[in-house]
Amino acid sequence: MTRIHFAVDHGGYELGRALEARARTAGHDVVWHGAESLDPGDDYPLFAIAVGAAVVKDQDAGIDAFGVLVLDEGAAGVVAANKVNGARAIQAASPRAAANAREVVDANVLVLEGIAFEENAWLTISAFVTTSLPHDVARGRQILQIEEYENAGTIEGWAIQLEPEQVPVRRE
Repeated sequence: MTRIHFAVDHGGYELGRALEARARTAGHDVVWHGAESLDPGDDYPLFAIAVGAAVVKDQDAGIDAFGVLVLDEGAAGVVAANKVNGARAIQAASPRAAANAREVVDANVLVLEGIAFEENAWLTISAFVTTSLPHDVARGRQILQIEEYENAGTIEGWAIQLEPEQVPVRRE
């Protein structure tokens, strides 16, 4: 079962609550970090940082967890969530874009705008939480370079030195 940390601001409250209900119905372990009622004066950074931190904490503990933010200003939520060390937040408006972000940067926080259509938003979340990072040396190296810079302020390349034959290959 996948854990999904949800939060919304005033601009995404209605859609966020509908998506939260759909996630629960689909069997996901849902954790709500948003306000209990619509608050026109709330601020997105609190929610974005709370979700980013919760996702990173769970993933560090080995829990299959993701975050979903539904905000008035999606790009602003991406910036705020990415301030959390280990959070890789992206904005996606389609299932294809969400899956691509999972495959390319191992994104763990999805940001949607509150004006999205519910069905498309739900399909985008579903694609995001079911797409896994492929076994690809280049992608792994690139993600580790980003993490190296995030943690050490440099990219010296010490993070990964694998040859293709050292990576397990999945045959289907």
